[in-house]
Amino acid sequence: MMAAIERLIALFEIEGQQAYIGEPVSQWSHASQAAEAALGAGASEAVILSALLHDIGHLQYQHSEKMGRYGVRGHERLGAYYLNTLGFSSVVAELVGLHVDAKRYRVAKDASYAGMLSPASKRTLAFQGGAMTPLECKGFESSPFFCEALQLRQFDEAAKRVQRPQKPLVQFEAILSNHLQAQRLDDRLLLDFHALGFAVLKRRLPADAMPLLREEISTLAAHKGPARWMTYFEQSVGGASMPCRIEYLLDDAPRLSELLEGPAWLNLASQCLGEPAVLFKEKINFKLPGGRGFKAHQDAPAFDLFGQSEHVTIMLSLDPSTLENGCLEVGQGSGRQRRLPQAADLTLDAQTEASLSWLPQPTDIGDVMIFDGFLPHRSGANQTNLPRRAIYATYAKAREGDHRETYFRRKRVEFPPEQERVPGRDYPGGVFNVGNPIR
Repeated sequence: MMAAIERLIALFEIEGQQAYIGEPVSQWSHASQAAEAALGAGASEAVILSALLHDIGHLQYQHSEKMGRYGVRGHERLGAYYLNTLGFSSVVAELVGLHVDAKRYRVAKDASYAGMLSPASKRTLAFQGGAMTPLECKGFESSPFFCEALQLRQFDEAAKRVQRPQKPLVQFEAILSNHLQAQRLDDRLLLDFHALGFAVLKRRLPADAMPLLREEISTLAAHKGPARWMTYFEQSVGGASMPCRIEYLLDDAPRLSELLEGPAWLNLASQCLGEPAVLFKEKINFKLPGGRGFKAHQDAPAFDLFGQSEHVTIMLSLDPSTLENGCLEVGQGSGRQRRLPQAADLTLDAQTEASLSWLPQPTDIGDVMIFDGFLPHRSGANQTNLPRRAIYATYAKAREGDHRETYFRRKRVEFPPEQERVPGRDYPGGVFNVGNPIR
């Protein structure tokens, strides 16, 4: 929680005094004025915070593609994503993501509004798609945050007054802190996690955040030959070779790194572990059409390399997962926090697997599932014509050491990606290839 606020304070201190894209005020003056206007109007907490942070994308991503001399293209979408990684609610993030659409909507609906826009706002409108079409207007009106987005737009337009006194960010620290505190796992979900070994958080990230992640992942998957990241393949049900997973990719996927190492996910993992967490490993599972299933197993034996006592994995669905395309199934009835009998390949032995009740856990885009290292789980083949991609990030207790680099270095030696293997050498995998169909 405090890490997120500290990042915002540092960002505004470093970048907040730069000019606000063609307007006669600074970035911080504009943000502060918008938030004060929302406070004065008695707006909701979500609207106040979205007013304060609606242009955060210009500051955090200022080296991204520009709208000429007028700021970052798609800053509303990037800003919404960044707020998700910090742990803000989906409502605040979605309002930030809608503030440009609110401008386009008002231009379409009110000719006088377009005339009142500042010269800079008129220039950016051209980059942002211009006035909405009637069909786009109808879609925007159906948003559950339609009224709040228009309200936010009003505060945005009013926040360009020269010489207006501005509050320091510390003046907003209480509302920031209260909001971020409220996004932590509630007692019911924590009880589920400790009693069952897993908990599901519906729509933790909005669907609008997924394209940023999918784009990075697709770029890595399309690369041919050895790379810094590690791409593993499988043989599909039909016999074709296809990507099965990518690991060790944070250096080449900055948006994914922001999420997995950001305050939001670190806080989730820390709550479940009961103490500060550190990222241990990360991967993308593809489960493309025809992709095979994963054998029943627990993660604990596979992660038992560095004397760590406990692990927690956070899974994010990039696509819907169903029984037909191989969603996760969890085994219940084994008791908790213990290792179950294993076969020679470290998967569950047949008798143990048969003794468990297996419960499918279908998920929608943006859903998050958290599970511990002792939860038995498996998945079936993808029998559909669409992918079932998911991000998996595993965390350990920070006081037990940061072993991520060592883990991947050892894996690269003992079970390297196919492109890096020596012909004729056998790579059994062992703890680095438990339960999955990687060849």
